[in-house]
Amino acid sequence: MVGNRDGAGIFTGPSVKCLDYASLDRSMAQRSRLRPADWLIAFYNVVMVVLWLVFLGRAWYAPWLALAHVAGLLLPWLWIRAPMPGGRAMRFLRELNPLLFLAVYWTELDLVRPALALTGIDEPIAALDRLMFGVSLHEVWLPTMGALWMSEVMHFFYYAYYLAVYIPPVALVIMARYPAARDMTFRLTLTYVSCYFVYIAFPVDGPHFLMEPATGVHTEGFFYGLVGAAQALGDSRGCSFPSSHVAAAVMAAMLAWRWLPRWVAVIVWIEAFGVLTSTTYTQHHYAIDSVAGLLWAVLVWVVATPLGRALGEPSEPKPRESG
Repeated sequence: MVGNRDGAGIFTGPSVKCLDYASLDRSMAQRSRLRPADWLIAFYNVVMVVLWLVFLGRAWYAPWLALAHVAGLLLPWLWIRAPMPGGRAMRFLRELNPLLFLAVYWTELDLVRPALALTGIDEPIAALDRLMFGVSLHEVWLPTMGALWMSEVMHFFYYAYYLAVYIPPVALVIMARYPAARDMTFRLTLTYVSCYFVYIAFPVDGPHFLMEPATGVHTEGFFYGLVGAAQALGDSRGCSFPSSHVAAAVMAAMLAWRWLPRWVAVIVWIEAFGVLTSTTYTQHHYAIDSVAGLLWAVLVWVVATPLGRALGEPSEPKPRESG
């Protein structure tokens, strides 16, 4: 066999591939430590294990959920000790599993309320809402502007929230832009986890659970039906203030502006504004919930950078230049 000797003394040629030891070392170092999003999920699991152990006698499902959170607590350490993922599906799960956890935790919140024996703390929020806006917008907006086209636009924005939040990190993983995907995953995870803790400690049911929905021609709309079908798959009481829909949509928009081409970011920002308004129009939230969700996203953005460093992120990823 004929080959060439490189500077490190390794023969390279048509049948021998030169090893990039520096890249391999970096890859192994990345894999051998927990990422900030992993630490957030681990912390959430610890809190929920303690919570369900405290409530062992109050709910029959408490021990099973405690065990589930113990299993979830172990998963990040299994990831970093597993063989190097060779398939795209395994890499996809490794990068985005914190976001997959959050969807499960959302449905679990509906089981926390009976165990805590708490009722929704809606009165002070509703009163503050009326004080801020002079009227309960969630009661009057849809009946006043209930044309089918208006309702469909608003329900489309409300439904498309799922696409705006989940498609960008998925696309970044597919494009192998892993630092950007990890930054998105971390900040979105922090947004949701922090909201979940508020919901557990300070549950607010919101108009969706406490008032009869408005009737009219808008109920015949396609997107009106899609929103209802999505909520039928799993919804949780006590998760109204602040609106995690708004907080996550605004966070996704800020992240899109940071990591994605400008035309994509503009679309995500339009969707975020649509979510900000549609949460009240569709009678799912008080208007003040949406304002609080917007402010919550800004607060999380400010906190995320120093928290990421504290949780082991070696340096702030550099945004990609995009036109």
